[in-house]
Amino acid sequence: MSILVLNAGSSTLKYALLDDAAKTELVGGVVDWHGGDSTATLHFRTPGCEDSHTLVECSDYRGAVYEILHSLTANGIDKKISIVGHRIVHGGPVFNQPTLIDDHMREELEQISTLAPLHNPPALAAVEAARKVFPDAAHIAVFDTAFYSGLPMHEVLYPLPYQWFEEYGIRRYGFHGISHAYCAARAAEILGRQEDLSLRLVICHLGNGCSATAVRGEQPVATTMGFTPLDGLMMGTRSGSIDPGILLHLMQQHGMNGEHLDESLNRQSGLLGISGVSSDFREVEQSANAGHKRASLAIEMFASRIRSTIGAFTVTLGGIDALIFTAGIGEHSTTLRSRVCNGLQCLNLLLDEDKNRENDADSNIAQMDSAVRILLIRTREEQSIARAAQRIRPGSP
Repeated sequence: MSILVLNAGSSTLKYALLDDAAKTELVGGVVDWHGGDSTATLHFRTPGCEDSHTLVECSDYRGAVYEILHSLTANGIDKKISIVGHRIVHGGPVFNQPTLIDDHMREELEQISTLAPLHNPPALAAVEAARKVFPDAAHIAVFDTAFYSGLPMHEVLYPLPYQWFEEYGIRRYGFHGISHAYCAARAAEILGRQEDLSLRLVICHLGNGCSATAVRGEQPVATTMGFTPLDGLMMGTRSGSIDPGILLHLMQQHGMNGEHLDESLNRQSGLLGISGVSSDFREVEQSANAGHKRASLAIEMFASRIRSTIGAFTVTLGGIDALIFTAGIGEHSTTLRSRVCNGLQCLNLLLDEDKNRENDADSNIAQMDSAVRILLIRTREEQSIARAAQRIRPGSP
């Protein structure tokens, strides 16, 4: 018996197969569409073995689920899958706990998909495919927004007419909560400060989607993403926070409608919009190193906005004990971590460039005399999802 986790992001479908206790990863990998719309790279890893990479004809998340099943079968994985845990980005105002997926719940999730247009629709496509491929398994949704259900009201509300909150549910939800929750707990463990309610962390989850969260004692007190995952930091294709007056101007003076603005803000902005090269930070960085001016500008903007947020959240917390980098860019880009930390010396936050270049997961990359620890943590969303799903499957105590 085993637990399969499907983690649908805006440009990837991560997967992991764990044992029934949700402690040991048996195999894992990712289907990555960075190479093109109809062709993806399927990465397959087995602990202790060299990773394999296969090009597959796969244009959507339904096809990706079938490719994952094929890769499990081809590699001799014949364990019965008893649970499929699904990462769902937006739970709306209703879902803030792991929930068994049935037809009714599936319909409710469909209704709130517009709140996370890059994430919930692909996740639901993966759910639909997985329920067909694994009809006897318990399918359980684990929500990114759940971690932020206890945010203080002064962080939840926007400075808008209060009836918009009461009547339309306009509020800050927060996202990447599964990753932020894991990193907060792992940081406390690394620092030897578990259950320390005074521990002050700023966590930067930097991937194709980006967010930062201020955490005190493993509880979030502020976060950058808001009503949708479009808010906050600059991202791969998303703008992050901008002056809302820009949108009014474009609608009133240039005739843009909501559909056009949605496409532009969610899919044509961020690193892609500024660099004109790619939404993939690796390609933008490569172009910048080759002298591409707009790529260099995109990286400068990206680092500046992250750095400003770290400063703001440090004030929110009344100080900072550790800065955490995680997710695809945060874990792997030596250059970006260096660029972000250059300017934070005023906080007595001092990066050790040698340790930074080593890129060791779950390590402290700060100088010995830095008052603030700088942690590089490999986020393990799949393990967190599996454990949450395992706890509420039918028949669990």
